[in-house]
Order: sequence, then C-alpha cells, then structure tokens
Amino acid sequence: MYKFFFVFFLSLIIFYLLPATVSAQDSAFVSVVNPVRGGDFWEDKNQTPAKTVLEQIALLNQSNIQPTWLLRYDALADPEIISTVKKYPDSEKGLFLEVTPTWANQAGISYHKSESWHFAGSAFLTGYEREEREKLIDEAFEKFKEIFEDYPTSVGAWWIDGYSLEYMQRKYGITAALIVADQYSTDNYQIWGQFWSTPYYPSKRNAIEPAKNIEDKLPLVMMQWAARDPVNGYGNGVSESTYSIQANDYLDYHNLTTDYFSAILDIYTKQKFNQFAHVVVGLENSYSWTKYGPEYKRQIDVLIRKRNEGQFSIVTMKDFADWYMEHFPQFSPPHIIDAADPLGTEERVVWFMNLNYRAGWFYNKDGSVFRDIRQYTGGEEICLLKRCDQVNFATSATRVLDEVSFGHKWIVDEGKITNFKVTKKGDNFILSYINEAGNQRSLELLDKDIGVDGKTLSIDSTILGITEQNLSKEKMQITIEKGSFKWSLQSALFKLIKFISFLLVLVAVPYILINKIYKQGSLLQKIFLAMSLGLVSLTLLFYLFSLVGLKQLIYVYIAIAVIALTKIIAVKKITNQLHDNLILPLKQKLNLLIIGIVLAGTIFQVIPTFSSGLLFPYGLGFWGPNTHDGVWHVSLINQLIKSVPPQNPILGGEVLKNYHYFYDLLVAATSYILDIGVSDLVFRFYPILFSLLLGIGSYYLIWELFNKKVGELQTRLSIIFALYLIYFAGSFGWIVEQIKGRGFGGESNFWANQSISFNLNPPFAISLVLVIAIIQLLIKLNKFDKKNILILILLCGSLISFKAYAGFLVLISLLIVGILRRSLNYLIIFIFSLLLSASLFFSNFSLSEKLIIFSPFWFIHSMIDSPDRVGWMRFALARETGFSQGNWFKFITAEVLSLFVFIVGNLGTRVIGAFSLLKFKTIFQTREYLFMLIFSAASLTIPILFIQAGNPWNTIQFIYYFLYISAISGGIVLLYIFCKWSKLIAIPVTAVILIITPINSWATANGYLYFKPHAFIPTQELEALQFLESQSEGVVLTYPYDEKLKLRFAEPWPLFVYDSTAYVGAFSKKSVYVEDDSQNQILLTDYKKRLVASKDFFAKSGLGEDEFLDKNRIKYIYIPNIFEVKFNEQTKKIKLIFENKQISIYGVENR
Repeated sequence: MYKFFFVFFLSLIIFYLLPATVSAQDSAFVSVVNPVRGGDFWEDKNQTPAKTVLEQIALLNQSNIQPTWLLRYDALADPEIISTVKKYPDSEKGLFLEVTPTWANQAGISYHKSESWHFAGSAFLTGYEREEREKLIDEAFEKFKEIFEDYPTSVGAWWIDGYSLEYMQRKYGITAALIVADQYSTDNYQIWGQFWSTPYYPSKRNAIEPAKNIEDKLPLVMMQWAARDPVNGYGNGVSESTYSIQANDYLDYHNLTTDYFSAILDIYTKQKFNQFAHVVVGLENSYSWTKYGPEYKRQIDVLIRKRNEGQFSIVTMKDFADWYMEHFPQFSPPHIIDAADPLGTEERVVWFMNLNYRAGWFYNKDGSVFRDIRQYTGGEEICLLKRCDQVNFATSATRVLDEVSFGHKWIVDEGKITNFKVTKKGDNFILSYINEAGNQRSLELLDKDIGVDGKTLSIDSTILGITEQNLSKEKMQITIEKGSFKWSLQSALFKLIKFISFLLVLVAVPYILINKIYKQGSLLQKIFLAMSLGLVSLTLLFYLFSLVGLKQLIYVYIAIAVIALTKIIAVKKITNQLHDNLILPLKQKLNLLIIGIVLAGTIFQVIPTFSSGLLFPYGLGFWGPNTHDGVWHVSLINQLIKSVPPQNPILGGEVLKNYHYFYDLLVAATSYILDIGVSDLVFRFYPILFSLLLGIGSYYLIWELFNKKVGELQTRLSIIFALYLIYFAGSFGWIVEQIKGRGFGGESNFWANQSISFNLNPPFAISLVLVIAIIQLLIKLNKFDKKNILILILLCGSLISFKAYAGFLVLISLLIVGILRRSLNYLIIFIFSLLLSASLFFSNFSLSEKLIIFSPFWFIHSMIDSPDRVGWMRFALARETGFSQGNWFKFITAEVLSLFVFIVGNLGTRVIGAFSLLKFKTIFQTREYLFMLIFSAASLTIPILFIQAGNPWNTIQFIYYFLYISAISGGIVLLYIFCKWSKLIAIPVTAVILIITPINSWATANGYLYFKPHAFIPTQELEALQFLESQSEGVVLTYPYDEKLKLRFAEPWPLFVYDSTAYVGAFSKKSVYVEDDSQNQILLTDYKKRLVASKDFFAKSGLGEDEFLDKNRIKYIYIPNIFEVKFNEQTKKIKLIFENKQISIYGVENR
C-alpha cells in the first residue's frame, strides 16, 4: 500500500515538474491562416479577389476547421468578400497590413511607390514614418471595427516593425502577429535571424529578436508564415526560401507533392523535446485557385487526418496566442528542431533557439558544420524610428556567424559522421556522433554558450574566433602578370583592311542615293549620311533575309554594293571632291584642330573597350561594364548569326523577347560577311567607327545649325568647343568625391554615365549617330522631297530596334513639331515611321509585360539618399520631415533643390548650355531647333518621372541624349563668352571651363589603363569553352552563380566568380539553360524557376533528374571544378567528355 502511494505521488511530482512535450495533441497546433487581398494591384484576370475566399470557406466549413482570415484594407471594401466571411462568425478575422494606394489615400498619407508594389518601401509599414504608420493603423482598425463591430486581435504582414506592433498592442490590444519565416532575397528584402519558423515573444526594440526582459517584451505572440524546410530552406535565394510548407512554393519551384508538405508538418509537430509546436498553413487569395486549389484541398485532407490521429489541434491565431501566453506567461521557452532531410538525402540539421542566441548545425557535404550562429544582442531594429526603402536584417546584423550573408561557417568535423543523436540534459541539449576518424564528438547547446567535448565557449567568442579564422584563410589567387596581348600585327592589319573595305562597300549604294538628293553638300557629310543609312540598310536586309531563312542573300546585296563602289570610284569627279573636301581643308589651322579633337576623342572613348576580349598570358581580360554588358552582347550576337529571331542565349530554348537587338544584328551580319571575330567587332572596330562618326556627324550638324547665323569662323570655333564637350565632358561627381575625400572619380554619382562611357553602351552609341543623321536630314528637308522623306522614315522607323529609348524620343518629337508647326512633312514621317517602328517593336516585345513604371523622382531620391552616390542626408531629411508634417514649403523646396542638383550634377560644365534657352523665341520659330528642344526635354523628363520594370535604373539612359544636346548648346554659349565678353574675363573663364570639363572622365579612363583586368576567363577555362564551341548544337546547363565565391578568391576574379554573366554562352556560342540573372531581370523573363530547378539538379548530383534533362533538352553540363560536383556516369545518361584542372563538361544523351 505504501509503495502504491509512493509511486502515485512520485508520478504526480514528475507530471507537474517535467515540461510537456509535443507528443500530446494539447501542445501541438496548426493554424490555418488565409491572407486576403482586394483589388489594388490585382493581376489575375481569370479570377476575382473573392473567388479563392469562397472556395476556401466552402472547403474549411465542410472540414470543421476554423481559420483566421487576414484581410487587407482594400479587401474590406469588397462586399462579396466581407459578406462571405461574416456568414461564419466562428472563424477569426484579422488585418493584413500590406500598404496599398487605397489604404494610404484613406489614411491621408502619400503612398510610397517603388518599382514593385510588393517591395519593402511600398508594402511594409517600415516604408513610412512613425506618424504615418500610426495614421495607417488607426484607419485600418477603425474601418475593421466599422465592419465587424470590434477591433481585431490578430494582424499579419511579411514584416511588422516593433514600433507598429507596440502601437497596435497598446492601443488596440492585439495578441497575435504573423510575419514571414526566414527569407534572404525573395521579394527583394531580408527577413532573417528570428526563431527558425517558431513563435516567440518579440522585443519592443527589435521585433526580429525574442524579448529578454519584461520591460522590453511585447505581450503578443509572433508567428511565422511559410515555415521553411529546416534542411533545405536556409540559403540566399528563391531556390532555398521556396522549400517551404506553402503549396505555391514547393509546386512552382521544386515540383514537389503533398508528401513533402506532410513531411514538413511532421518535422515541426513531432519534436520530442519541445514544450509546444506550432505551424501556419494557408494560401493567399491572389494565387490562382484553378492552379493551387487542388493542392490546398490535399493539404487540408492531410491536416484533418493528422488531427484525427491526435498529432495536433487546429486553432486560430488568437486561440494559439491565448494558449501560448497562458503556458509561457513570462518569456519564450527554448526550442529545438532536429530534422533529417525531407528530400531523402543524408543531410541533417539541428536548429536551436533561446533568448540569447540561435544556432543552426548542419551535416552536409562539408561535414559537421555550424552555418548560422547569431547572438540576440537587444540592439535597435532597423527602420524602427525612421522609414526605410529596404529591409535587410541579414546584412545589417552584428555578432553573427552567417554563411549565407558573409560566407563564414564553423566546420567542426570534415567528412562523414555516424551514430548521430540528440539528447536533453537538464535545460541543455547535446548533439553527439562519431566522426570519420572514429572519435566521439559531443556538442552542447547551453543557455549562453556552446560546448565542444566538455570545453565551454561563449557565443560571443565563438562567433568572433570563427569569423577571424575564416577571414584569415588565404584566398585563392590566379597570378596576373603584366604582359602584352596576343594579337599579331599582321592579323590586326588584315582584319582592319577587311573592315575598312567592308565599310566602303557598305557606303556605296546609300551614297549614290544621298548624292542625288544633296548634290551641293560636302563629300564627308555625304559619306557620314551614307554610312548611317548603310548601317541601317544592312541590318534591315539581314533581318529580313534571316527571317525567311535565306540570310545568304546578303551576299547578293554586297555584290551589288561592290559594283556600285566600282562605278563611284570610276567617276573622275569623286577625285576632285576628295581633293577639295579632304585635302585642302587640312591646310586650315582650325580644321586641323577639329581633326585633332575628333581623333583624340575617338582614342579617349575607345580606352574603356579596347583591351576587353583580348587574349593575354592569363586568358581573356575584361574591364568595367564589359565584364557583363559586353559579354551579353557577344552571346546575343552569336545567336543572331544562327537565326532571327534569336534564341535567348541566357534562357535556352526560348525566343528572345523584350530587347532591341539591331545593333547586335549589325555586328552579327558583319561577322557573318567578313569572318571577323565577334569580340574584335564589339570591343574594337565598331567602337572606333562609332566615335569617329560621332565627331564627324556632330561637326556637320553644328555647321548646318549655325553657319548661316554666325558665319564660318565662329561656327568652326563653336564646333571646337562643342566637340570638346561631346568627347570629354564629365559630371560634377568629382566635387562629391572631393568632399568625401575619395579622389576625382564619381562619374555616375548623379546616375548618368558620361562621355568616356559612350562605347560601353553600343546600342546607345549607334542610336546617337543615327539621331545626328536624322536631324541633319530634317534640316535639309524643304518641300515634299520624297527621297529624303523615305530615308527619314527608314532611319526613324528602324531606330526603335537599335535603341527603343531613342526611337520613342524621335517619334514623339516628330509628332509634337508636326502639330506645333503644322508641318505635313513631319507628320508624314511620323506616321510611316510609327508604322515601321510598331511592326519591329511588337515582333520583339511582349505586350503582356509592363515595361515602364510611373515613379516620379525615383532617381533623384535614390541619388540624394544613397551614400554611394551624393548621399546628401540633410535634403533627404528635409523632404521626409516636410512631407510627414505637412510643411509643403519645406517639402517642395527640398524637392526642387534636389532636382537642381540632379540636373546640374549630371551636366557638369555642359550646364552653361542652359543659357541658350534665352533664345527660346528663335528656337520655337525654327523647326530643327524646336525638334532638338523637344527631343532633349523629353530625354530629361522621362527618367525624372519613370523607371523601367525589371531594372529600374535603365531609364537613366534617356538622359544621355539630353547630355549630348547640352554639349552642342554649351559649345555655342562658350563661343559667345569667348567672342562677346572682354578678353580679360573671357579667356580665364573659358580656360577654367575647359580644364574642369574632363576631370572625372580622365579619372574613369585611368581605371581602364591598369594592366590587371576587373575580371577574366582563365586560360584553362577558355580551353574548355573552345572545346564546347566545337561540339554540336545543344542547350548548356551551368552551375548557378554563387556570390559567396568572391570571399574565397582574391581580386581580380575569374568571370564566373565576378558576377552572374552570359560568358558560357558568349564563348561557347551555345544557348544556356539559365545564366546572367540581371539581364534576365531586364528581359522580364521567368528565370527564377529555372534557377531553382538547376540548383535542385546540382544539389542531387543529377540523381533521378532524367526527366529534367530531357524536358529542357539539355545536351551539355558545364561545371567549374571549384563546386566539387560529380555525376554517376554508370547511369549512361551523363558522360564526362572534357576535363582539366578548372572545368568539367558532361555530355547528356537525350531521348
């Protein structure tokens, strides 16, 4: 009897003293939470916002599940949604705090529009000042109460800051909040470092961290949306963050099934050491019910089955928060997640979280490794007290060991481990295993420390020590020795002769036409116009011939041109014209000076491109933007040589869309005809030609504009000044650099690239040459001249495919001048040019994509706000303070001054050209002047008001045309100063302007003269690419770009380390399954799914991926050996066909 009572009381004591576990249904929970968006930014034309809600309610009601509906403000105005959710009073209703224009307008604040509505600066409360957050919150809560007769207790958004949480908790009594689980780059923000997919009490000062004391504690429970796969969900890309419990994630990106969902659910709800478990499951109504509804139903079936088996309870957010606060009234309890890989590999993870730190231990290819240890320091949250356009918790964190953000990790044991287990000893957890050397290893996760085999290390010292070890590791370096490029004089001369001969042939037919129209013009001007027309004609003909599969017909055109050239040379008059137009003018000193400026300017502008793509002893070198943009052009040109329309070289198997590729087609035609390497044409021959044409064309443009008004001598002087500005002018960025103590650079501190970078953007370069030709032809347009009008239609209409921005500017200028001056000729040219432009544009661009976004002052605000550019924080603060306080004078003053800084800073000394506007009446009365005024005004206005979808900063290229027109007008103003002012003032002023004009252009040019490239393709990798080029056609799969490799290599970097580029496609002449992320963003492709699929393929070393290879017609796999990927060749599907020290290439046998 005594034994019975003893056992009974002992059992009671054990029951009450030991913490509960998740084995019972009363401590494991799932909340079904469905965020509901309204009509703002609604994109799905096939369903209404209410469609998914109606389907979810029917399903959940039938399943006896009470969900939580988080309603966005615009959804509160949808009567169908509201009437539906009100029918079910037992379900919980809360607020989804995603800011949209409707909500902002009703709250009486300005919506902060960015390039995408879901970016942090627009959608999160942190994108707004504290006073604005309060107004938004008050408006939403009052609107909610008006509808549901009470305030909500649960709220959600992918991020909610501590200030907003405290305000809502204090004023409205919220008890539950939902944020997104760890994600590094999805949606362009970083929510990173909280408890791993586990609820906690957030800190007032930093809601990403758990509260460590009562004063700092927010009495509400922070839950997490899209619980990540503990093994595969930790990483820096969409590939990792889409390993989650969300149907849209694992279906879209990984082609996984409900079994995966069930496995993730089990991982979180079957942990034996934890005192509770909680997971959120749901589906946003903005996802297609047709596509995701069936999987959502299967998820609900799994929940019902597991609930009935007693694995967990299904509760609302409010009910779970109530339970949590009752059982853990003070602080969040420690939590541990021990998980094997749900994908079935040998990998494993243990995530441990308590009030002091988070640790992520992994068993992967590195062995036993801590990839993540972060100390919860209680520091102030980013964006807590002031608004932010970005939310980046990963890169702003301190006291962290974070492989994803900084490349640092703690490898405890390399190689395999066995006998792994997790045990609990008191409040501590012990990870034990036998390492590959046969030694027993014990890792203890303590309250404030980590123990290794009995040795205790503080979290702080562990992070510091391992970080220092990682930083002290010697970086890999490929020796770059100073040496000349391997380009023989004989070969160079032969290529040059071929190219010059080609240009002469190209000019022949257009010259005959131009000569008939302008019999009295200068020979060199005729050659310039004929060259412009010849470049366009060749491109259009090659385009048409290639479209019908008969590109060989281009040789017929060349043959006709050769005959025409022979006839021109045979005419004796041409010899006299050469003497009169080219030889005699050389005797005039001013002409010699002009020629000298053109030649010097050409050399100057070719400096940034000339060395790129040349073969040096170390391999192919690349400088500046040529490392990316130049390589992209090479890859595209190689595809255009094969077919038109071309296959997208960076998205194999897809036709290229949303790109103006006529420049690339011109180079492709040239390479096809002459058999000159694409790199020589892109980096050397065409840059020289474009810069020469820029000078020659500008000379004759200025001559046509001003000779009759100011006389021959003064026109030549204005040409000298203008050409100097055109070739050498830079921005005032050097002043910013001097203020910050950083030298004389700063070319693009105000955003726009300058004259030195002319050839780094070859589509812009050729488009400017064509614009110069168009303006000259417009000047010569008198009466109804059919031939001239036809030439102008050809040039204006095709311009959009050389550079879409230039095409648009010319068309809008033709239309406005035609209307204002009632010019029938201009309107005819506009109408037919528009028809040609439309036919070319719509054949290459997707109408379903939004290409341009209205976002006023985006460039100006980012210029003022960014410390990497101007970084004038006083202006930024004045703007924000003025707006938030309704001080419109302060706000408008700050905006106007910022606009002034933007314009003047970009113009540099060309700003003096603004004084030409004093002659506005004369400008308005003259058609060509008016055309240039409208053209330049539009090129300035558009980037002030608009950004480009994909890469917002691309629209800054509009302003380049404004800079050119300003250089011409600046030359005229300099002429006025030099000739009209007192010589005592004029000479010093002119000299100062000329001296400071090229300051940062020279600084930029100097950066291209260093013998070490910014990036390069090593010799052995070049050998691999040449081998791949020799193989038959097929799509190439490459290893996805890994930015962390930069931490392992010393500069200069190999190209595969430097950036995500198109280099494999460029130098193998093959299309690649997916590469060059940034260019794919510009093209608005759905490349991320491919990126994720390729990462999945390499993560599995190709096992079981035959369907992936066949479906995407992948014929080659290209892998830098640094990634240590090997395939099992016994499958007979993948065979090694090339290998050296740096690269392995596998061939794939497709069905």
